[in-house]
Amino acid sequence: EIFLDLSLLHKIPMGILKSKMTKGAASKQAEVVLVGCGCPLRGMGWYHAVQMLGNEVPHAKLAYVVEPWFMGAGASGPGGPEFTEFQKESEAAHGVGFHTSLADLPPVDDGAKRLALISGRTADNPRLMSEAIKAGCLTIYLEKPGAPTVTELEAMKKEAADTGATILMGYNKNVCKYVTKARAFASTVDDGHVTFISNNTYEP
Repeated sequence: EIFLDLSLLHKIPMGILKSKMTKGAASKQAEVVLVGCGCPLRGMGWYHAVQMLGNEVPHAKLAYVVEPWFMGAGASGPGGPEFTEFQKESEAAHGVGFHTSLADLPPVDDGAKRLALISGRTADNPRLMSEAIKAGCLTIYLEKPGAPTVTELEAMKKEAADTGATILMGYNKNVCKYVTKARAFASTVDDGHVTFISNNTYEP
């Protein structure tokens, strides 16, 4: 199992992209596919990317970024030039591959562990999860919430179980009263348990 510290970092200088890192994933690193980077200094996916490029997540190597908007129709709009700059720096300094679709990813190398971090629109999560599994990502981290409806979440859970994929989803402890209810419900089920991992490094 691979646990990632994906706590949000703030006020990160763009120059961190020039920090020295090896361009290939080491044997004990997950090969990460970031789906939905967003605009630098605004998109949640971008903050995750900068963490990995800055070696803040030692067990993860950002290998690919899938960003259909800023590499497509949004390239010339607000945030487009900033994303293009980030793309060029990441390609040159870290060898990150940029694509518009998960279907464009190369096959997973023998022995590699490919992980998808999906940080796009909630409505797209069910489709993106399916595409990530087909692209060889057997561990998938979903930004909250996982899907627009419970029905979709149940279908995603079944797909993951059928394919042997592990799906992880973040939660915000500051606004998630359902956590208490989940723990209370788990206590009523034989052998039921809920595991929460919190690592909030944010400092205002």
